[in-house]
Amino acid sequence: MHIAFLTPEYSTPDRPEGGLANYIHNVGYALVERGHRVSVFVLSNRGNSWQDGKITVHEINRMIVPRRVRAKQFHLMISQIFSSRRLGSEIWKIHRETPFDILQSASYMAPGWALRRNGKVPLVCRVSSYTPMWRSAYGRKRNLGEYCSDWLEIRQVLDAEASFAPSQFVADVYAQLEGCQLQLIRTPVHLHGTEMDHSFYHDHFTGEPYLLFFGTLSRIKGVDLLAQIIPHILERRKDLNFVFVGRDDGFAGGPKIFEYLRSQCKQFAQRIQYHSQIPRKYLNPVIANALGVLMPSRVDNYPNACLEAQSLGVPVVGTYNSSLEEMIIDGETGFLARNGDPESLRQAVERLLGMKPAQKQQMRKRILDSIHSIEAQDRVGQLVSFYETLIDTFRKSK
Repeated sequence: MHIAFLTPEYSTPDRPEGGLANYIHNVGYALVERGHRVSVFVLSNRGNSWQDGKITVHEINRMIVPRRVRAKQFHLMISQIFSSRRLGSEIWKIHRETPFDILQSASYMAPGWALRRNGKVPLVCRVSSYTPMWRSAYGRKRNLGEYCSDWLEIRQVLDAEASFAPSQFVADVYAQLEGCQLQLIRTPVHLHGTEMDHSFYHDHFTGEPYLLFFGTLSRIKGVDLLAQIIPHILERRKDLNFVFVGRDDGFAGGPKIFEYLRSQCKQFAQRIQYHSQIPRKYLNPVIANALGVLMPSRVDNYPNACLEAQSLGVPVVGTYNSSLEEMIIDGETGFLARNGDPESLRQAVERLLGMKPAQKQQMRKRILDSIHSIEAQDRVGQLVSFYETLIDTFRKSK
């Protein structure tokens, strides 16, 4: 089977990206290991092709709307439409030589918009988010152009031959708000081949205990809530540090998230570290040596970051009503707090910190057992079966 992934982002060794990029990278490798052919079409500003192992990556120049064009609020929508057309043009060029069996588009930024109902190859959409809800969690009110941009994403989900979500949380959102029934296909987890390079860890860490947040620093991820609990926790835990790793998206129209954290925790500034995005091989030891990983998300979608921490046996503090409750059993494989509630979050963190060594070992074992159980589900095989059924139905309908 020849599978094409359409995406606005993809990971490279020198350009770490977010959860969507890591998902495509990991699933692409898993599909190649099973004998399938994988091509990735990613919107970028470089416009070249290269090999990521056995995955062929085509970087397609995204459409940049000239500044002289009026109605700037519609620039994003215009860019999405024309970028998708460029991507589709490249796909059909390659399709003539090495035909694709299926196209999988991310919902985010609607890269498959121009390929809906193309009549040649079935388009499947993996729903990364419900963008109106994500914008709200980010603290923004939408303008008309953003309504139009969000409509493109939603129409792509509705018009694809099939769409699926990795979490019941997002599937329920689409069912309630768009009347769209998404199939549930959860994100696979990979236990083998975790690359560890300890040089970054040895350069920046001295062996003192720390709690870690890694990912995108944003209000969506609830990082601002940590500013309300860090002083209380560090006041009581004299040897503890907090570490943040990732891109800082800042507040909507406001300061950077980490600047806000530091301003709210001035007396503990020396015990709060921040590092921008770092390659996965350097990040893995930082995750593995953390007391726990903090993920107080307002909304999420079965995040890779949680799976990555759990794969290393590290407990995660997450939130209810965010999809993280689908990944964590409170008190057994991690801890859960009420969504958007700093006091509940503080209590969950204190429960983590209050575990005795024997309890930590028991939790680590339960976490790894749950990850092994997920691996035994063969989620990549479920995805392949989903593809095969869709391809068969598509061909019979022609």
